[in-house]
Amino acid sequence: MISAKACLTITVGLVAVLFSGRVAYGQQRPCTEAEARRAEAEAETPRTWDALYRSYKLYRHCGDGAIGEGYSESVARILVDHWETLPQLARLAKEDIEFRRFVMRHVDATLTIEDVEKIRSNAKTKCPTGLRGVCTDLAKQADSGLQE
Repeated sequence: MISAKACLTITVGLVAVLFSGRVAYGQQRPCTEAEARRAEAEAETPRTWDALYRSYKLYRHCGDGAIGEGYSESVARILVDHWETLPQLARLAKEDIEFRRFVMRHVDATLTIEDVEKIRSNAKTKCPTGLRGVCTDLAKQADSGLQE
């Protein structure tokens, strides 16, 4: 007879395997040439978290090269020019952890030093109540971007 603990361990392991297979499959989706053209044209334009999230949902599998740089610029413009909207990012990031990772990944060395410093400064000195985790992660990403 299998103990309850062993059964739980097996169940958790199976769920992890199933989940990792789903994630791997999603990451393997190729970006078609047409999608790449649309993604590149759109990546730099979102100026709200909702618009960036919509674009991310459509083109998250097309994030290389110029497309990635465009998304980095969008993330920077929203964080630098519209810091007061950080609670909207936190809401979306709570609902979709991959979107949170996407945003954090795009606070990077492709941005201007001024933008990265502004993001770091805002994260350290102007963090809205209840968003310390997001601010801490943004500050760490900004520090990484400045070191690259």
